[in-house]
Amino acid sequence: MPEYLTRKDKRKIESYSRLGEDMILGEVVIDRDRCNGCGLCVGACAASAIEMVDKKARMVEDFPACISCGDCVAICPEDAIKMTTFIEFKRYFRYIDRGKPEPPRKF
Repeated sequence: MPEYLTRKDKRKIESYSRLGEDMILGEVVIDRDRCNGCGLCVGACAASAIEMVDKKARMVEDFPACISCGDCVAICPEDAIKMTTFIEFKRYFRYIDRGKPEPPRKF
């Protein structure tokens, strides 16, 4: 059975601890008042950056490695999740006319 790194272990790895230098992770904001606790966003999150606490969704506090895919925004039936920041790479990539974050289309 494969072993997976915990978020604490990832912080100890040099490439993870230099995140602010090479890239800025994405960010979503979850309105916990609008959240109905369905958990669809948790299942849709490819980076495991969303968790359920007290039957409401929230970003993982320990190490939210959001990759700005927008799946959580698209799948939320209550429109409780908004994307505020895309993932941004500071080296090796150039963004052309990216604009502000826009919500993805609904399923």
